[in-house]
Amino acid sequence: MGRITSALILINIAVFLLVFSMPDALMENTFSAFQFSSSGFLEVWRWLTSMFLHASASHIFFNMLALYFFGNAIEDEIGARRFLLIYFLSGVAGNLAYGLTSAVPAVGASGCIFGIMGAAMLMKPKEMINMYVFPLPLGVIAMLYVLTQAALAAVPVNEMGIAYMAHIGGLAAGSLIMLYSEPKNSAKGVLVLAGLGILMLVLWPFVGLLVGIGQLVLGFFDFVVGIVLYGTAKLLLSWLW
Repeated sequence: MGRITSALILINIAVFLLVFSMPDALMENTFSAFQFSSSGFLEVWRWLTSMFLHASASHIFFNMLALYFFGNAIEDEIGARRFLLIYFLSGVAGNLAYGLTSAVPAVGASGCIFGIMGAAMLMKPKEMINMYVFPLPLGVIAMLYVLTQAALAAVPVNEMGIAYMAHIGGLAAGSLIMLYSEPKNSAKGVLVLAGLGILMLVLWPFVGLLVGIGQLVLGFFDFVVGIVLYGTAKLLLSWLW
C-alpha cells in the first residue's frame, strides 16, 4: 500500500473520529467553521479543511475505499509529489465547481479522490482491481463512476445531499493534469478506455450483475464500518471531552 495513500486515509479517519467524538454543539460549530461554501470563498482555509471533513460513516467509507484502490494503482507510478498535486488541486477544482453551482455548504474528499481516479483511468485503465469484490478493469469501474456522476449532476444537492459537481470538477482536474504531464500514456489510456467502453456495453448484463453483487457486499461492510467508527467516536467522547 502506498505511503501517501495510507497517510491520507489515516488522516481522514483520525479527523472523522475526532469530530464525531465531540459534543453535539462543538461538532456543529466545527463543521460550520471548516466546511466549504460559496459564501466563504475568501475564507481560504475552508478550501483545504473541507477536504478532511466527512458527513457520515458511509461518506468516509466509500471515499476511503475509492482512494485505497485508485490511489494504490498509481501512487508509485507517478510519485508522491505529483500524487499530492493531483489530490489537492482536484479538491480545489471540485470545491470551485461546486461553489459556482450551489450555495449549500459541503464537506468531503470526493473532489480529491475523483481527481486521483481521473489520473488512474488514463494511466492504468487495464489494471484489474477488486473494488466491487470481483476483479474488474480499473477503467470499467472509473467509467461507471463517471456515467453515474454525469447522470446525477443535474439533481439539486439540497435534494440528494451529494455534491456531484464537486466530483465532476475533481475528475476534470485530475484528468487534465495527467493529460498535460503524460500526454502519450494518457492518449493510449483514452484509446483503451474507448475499447473498454464498447466491451462494457456488449457484456453489460454480466458486468451489471458483478457490480450489483459487489454493491450488496459493500453495503454490508459499510454497515459494519459504521458501527465501528461511531462506536469508537463514542468511546473517545468519554475520554476526550
